[in-house]
Amino acid sequence: MAKADAGKSIDALDLRRAFGAFATGVTIVTTADQNGEVYGFTANSFTSVSLDPPLLLVNIAKSAYGLQIFTEASGFAINILAQSQRDLSNTFASRGADKFANIGWNVRATGSPLFEGVIAWFDCEIFQQVDAGDHVILIGRVLDYEYNSDSPLAFCRGAYVSFGLSPSMLQMVASRGKLRVGALIEDDDRILLETDVDTGEVRLPVADSVDDSDTANSLIGLLSEVGIEAHLPFIYAAYHHDNTRYVYYRGGLRSPGSLQENPHLHFVGFDQIPWQAIRDSAITTMLKRFINEHSIDNYAVYIGGLDSGEVYPLKIED
Repeated sequence: MAKADAGKSIDALDLRRAFGAFATGVTIVTTADQNGEVYGFTANSFTSVSLDPPLLLVNIAKSAYGLQIFTEASGFAINILAQSQRDLSNTFASRGADKFANIGWNVRATGSPLFEGVIAWFDCEIFQQVDAGDHVILIGRVLDYEYNSDSPLAFCRGAYVSFGLSPSMLQMVASRGKLRVGALIEDDDRILLETDVDTGEVRLPVADSVDDSDTANSLIGLLSEVGIEAHLPFIYAAYHHDNTRYVYYRGGLRSPGSLQENPHLHFVGFDQIPWQAIRDSAITTMLKRFINEHSIDNYAVYIGGLDSGEVYPLKIED
C-alpha cells in the first residue's frame, strides 16, 4: 500500500488517487447571478454538516471558472444525481457551451437550478465560506429540499459504480445454479407480501429473474401485473441453499402505487405481519432485520448461506 513518509513532500496526483478510494455520490452544484444567468459544476466533494441548524457543504476549486460567481452568490443548490444521469454529470464536468440546454429544471427560493430526475435536491442560502488551501468551502443553510428512492450515481477511483446487480451479473450468478430473485418493497411502514392462495403461506415477492422488461417470469413483470411500479436499487441479501442462489433487493415505489385488487400481493403494516403464516425461516429473519434497520434508517447486506453468513453494514453512524 502506497503511503507518504513523514517529512516527505506529497505528490498531488498520487494524493488525488488516494482520496479517490473513498466512494461518493455525484452532485451538480448550481447557482444564479444577479442577472439571472445560471451556472453549475459537477462535484463529489459534498457532505452534510448539521441538522440543527440544517447545514451542508461543498468545495469549489479556486481555479474553477465559476469561483467568483459562487462566492458572490447569496445561495446555491445541490442536485444529487440518479444512476441514469451519467451524461448529465459528464456535461457539467466539462467546459462546454450552454450546459443547461435541453435539460429540465426549475427554481425555488434562491433561484438556483434544481434538475428534474435527481434523487434529491437542496436549495441553500450561503451560511459561511471558508478559505481552505486551493479550494473554498461553501457552507449552505438548507431552505428547502426533496428526495426519492431512486438509485444514486456513485463514483470511486475515477469511475462510476453501481450499488445493485445488473441483469447480466444476475445471469452470471444463475449460471452457478438455480436463481431466485426477491424483493423487500416498503411503503409508509408497510411491506409488500405475497400469499399462496392454495396453502395460505406468506412470503416476499419472488421470481426467476429481475429483468427490466415486463416478462412473465420476472420480478418486475410480477409486480407490473398488479399495477406496482417498484424501484429496486439495493441488494439486501444474497445467500445459497442446496443448488439455489437467492438474491433479494431492497426498494420502494417509484410513485404512490395503484395496487390492483388481487389475492396474491398486498401491503401489510409492520405490526400486522402474519408471522405464523411465514414458513421460510430465512424470510422471517430477513423481515425482522429489515424492520429493525428501517426504524433507525441504517441498512446492511447479508451474504452467505441459509444458516450462516456475514452482515455487512453500509452506512456509518453519524
